[in-house]
Amino acid sequence: MLLAGTIGCNSEKGSQPQPDTHQHADEATQFTLFSETIEFFGEHTPLIAGEESEFLIHITDLSTFKPYRTGNVTILIDGVSVTSGAPHSPGIFEVPFIPKKAGAFHAEFIFQSGDLTETTEGHIHIYQDHDEIHAEDGGAAGHTHEAETEGEITFLKEQAWNNDFMVTRITPTPFASVIHTSGEILAMPAEKKNVAANGRGMVLFANRTLVQGSSVSKGQHLFTISSKTVLENNFELQYQEYLNSYQKSRSEYERHKKLFENGVIPEREFITTKSNFLADSLRYYNLKANASSEGLKVIASETGTIHELIVSEGQFINVGDIMVIISSNQTLLIRADLSQQFYNKLSEIETANFRPAYTDEVYSIEEMNGRLLAAGSSVAENDHYLPVIFELKNDGRLLEGAFAEIYLKAKEKASCIVAPSTAITEEQGEYYVYVQVTGETYSKRAVTPGENDGKQVEIIGGLNTGDRVVTKGMMLVKAASMVTGVVGHGHSH
Repeated sequence: MLLAGTIGCNSEKGSQPQPDTHQHADEATQFTLFSETIEFFGEHTPLIAGEESEFLIHITDLSTFKPYRTGNVTILIDGVSVTSGAPHSPGIFEVPFIPKKAGAFHAEFIFQSGDLTETTEGHIHIYQDHDEIHAEDGGAAGHTHEAETEGEITFLKEQAWNNDFMVTRITPTPFASVIHTSGEILAMPAEKKNVAANGRGMVLFANRTLVQGSSVSKGQHLFTISSKTVLENNFELQYQEYLNSYQKSRSEYERHKKLFENGVIPEREFITTKSNFLADSLRYYNLKANASSEGLKVIASETGTIHELIVSEGQFINVGDIMVIISSNQTLLIRADLSQQFYNKLSEIETANFRPAYTDEVYSIEEMNGRLLAAGSSVAENDHYLPVIFELKNDGRLLEGAFAEIYLKAKEKASCIVAPSTAITEEQGEYYVYVQVTGETYSKRAVTPGENDGKQVEIIGGLNTGDRVVTKGMMLVKAASMVTGVVGHGHSH
C-alpha cells in the first residue's frame, strides 16, 4: 500500500524546475495511500528516533479531485499519536512527529472533516541516527529518484487542484456492444399542429416579425383574413347574415317560450324553435369570437415554435388552407439510419448515445428521459437503411432538424475494462492514456481500444483493474511531460 521514495517537484506552484541541491540523506520521502473516498499523499524528512520530523499530508477528495479545506489529520505510529491543526493551505496539513524508537512500524493516517472519517494504513521506517541514514544511502548503488524514473511525468497536487482535473480508478463494468451510425433529430408527428384558414381572403400578419422559429403561445393572434375585396363569401356580409339570423331566432325563441309555458303551442314546435336559436347562436358567437375590424382572426392552437411558415403577407387563401405549422418541441424523435448488414442485430438494440452535429457533447437516451419507440423491420421506398427510432424529452439542448452521430447500444457484456473517451489521446495512429503512479507522478501508457459508445471506450489491452487513469485534464499532463530540466525536490508551502 505504501509507495515510498524520493521524488522531485517544483518549489512553488507555477515556478520553473530548479536544480537539485539536496544530498540524498536529506531528501524527503513521499508516499501515496488511498481510502474509498480520499487520497493521502504525504512527504516527510527521514524519521529518526527521538528527533522531530514534519509530515506534509495532501488530502484530495477523489469524487472531485479537489483539496479539503477543513478538517485534520492524525498520524499513529508505534503508540505515538499526533493530530494536525487546520490545513496550512487548502488540502495541505502539517503534522510534527517525534518517533520513540527505531525500526519498521505499522502506521495509520486518519482524516476527519465534519462527519467524515477516513483511515489508511502503511508502513514506516524509523532510523536510529543520521549515521544509519548515510550508511543506507551510501550502500544504495544507483540511487534513483522516483520522479526521475524514465517515462514518468511530474504533475503537482496544486496544479491538479487548480484545474479541471480528475483521476478515475478502473474497475470492471458492464459495457454494451455498439453500432456506430448517423441519423437525425426530428419533431414528434403528433406534436406538430397545423393551423388552417378559417375564412377566404387576403392574409394580414398580426405581427410582422413572425418568422420560422418564432415562439408563440396558445391563443396568440397570428393572422387576420380580410375578405373586403372578395365578392363571394365576404366576411362582412356573412357576419351580418349570422347576426340577422341570430336576432330573428332569439326573438322567435323568446316568444315561443312564453306561448309554450301558457300551453298555447305544442312542445314539439317549441323544441324546434329552441334548436334553431342554439344553432344560430353558435354560428354568430363563433364568428364574433374570431372577428376583428379587419376580418377573421387566426389564433395559435398550441404553445411552441413556428416549425414552418407557409403563407406570406397579402397572399390569397381559401378555407382550410394550411397557414402555419407549430411544433411544441417538448418531445422529439431520434431516427438512427441502420445499415441492412446489421438486420440480425436489430432485436438486440436497447438504447443509444448520440452527439448532435452542433456540439461536442454526447447525450444518452436515458439522460433525456427517452425510450426505444420502434425498430423498423422494412426498408422505406427510396431508402437503403432500417430506421431505429427513439422518443425523448427536450430540455432545451436539442435542435429539431439537426443531424447526429449515433451509437446504438445492444446487449451488455459483463466485466469489461472501460475508460471515458476523454481519457484517451491518439498520436500517429496509436492510442494512449495517462496513469497515476504516485500522488504527483504519471506515466504515459499505450492502450488498445475496442468498441466506443461516444462516452466510454472499451479497452482490450494496456489497462488493468485498479489502475488510476486521468479522465479530465489529460492535456495538462501531456503538457507537463514536455517540460525539460532537472526538477527540484520538496514542496515549499
